[in-house]
Amino acid sequence: MKKKVIAVVLLAAMALTGCGSKAFTGEKVGEVPGGFGGTTKATVKFEEGKPVSVELDNVEDNGSSKAEASEAGTYDMNNAPGKKWHEQINLLEEAIVSNEFDLSKLNVTDGKTDAVSGVTISVQEFVDAVQNALEQAK
Repeated sequence: MKKKVIAVVLLAAMALTGCGSKAFTGEKVGEVPGGFGGTTKATVKFEEGKPVSVELDNVEDNGSSKAEASEAGTYDMNNAPGKKWHEQINLLEEAIVSNEFDLSKLNVTDGKTDAVSGVTISVQEFVDAVQNALEQAK
């Protein structure tokens, strides 16, 4: 009888403290068709059900990464003296994380955001890809 009581108390304690919860930890990848071809991807990392980081990219049909090409200098938007594509993506990623994945705070209108200084690229497809990843973790 004592063992049953201890087991019940232990299970109750686990339930109250969240021990043994099945909150998702890992990564989910949201994908949407890219606005200029390829696939827009958002890789969202979760810890115990909470999104904690995001990595955005556009992968061309040939498998090449626009972020890697921009960093290497082989993809140039010709928007001098503006920020390079990967720099704008980094700013967008930082804004998403700092706003705790509340995508409404990006204030997207006509595909653009005025809430992230230095970001002039179209962001709607990235927001959609992040939303797709967030929905997968529910």
